Amino acid sequence: GVGKESFFMPYAFTVTNVWASLVTPQTSGSILTVDINEAAASILSTKLTIDNNEKFSGTAATPAVLSDTSIASGAEITFDVDQVGTGGAGLKVYIEGRRT
Repeated sequence: GVGKESFFMPYAFTVTNVWASLVTPQTSGSILTVDINEAAASILSTKLTIDNNEKFSGTAATPAVLSDTSIASGAEITFDVDQVGTGGAGLKVYIEGRRT
């Protein structure tokens, strides 16, 4: 669903990497797909995915691609779960980078 979680960035930030993990991997169905948005616009041109029977997006067949690496101070960051399969639990999404 849209806007499953959100926070406000406390300072300007340059994103260098994004990734996601599951505590329990999905066993079947559509691959888990997650979008990260700044002020309602995606920062990804290719969304984060976690393949079935995997716990980490870093091993996904299709890696995430950043399209916007500059996040403004005070920007609202939201997370959308666009697609989900069966059996997964414990989603965590990580944004790596540096304060600018």
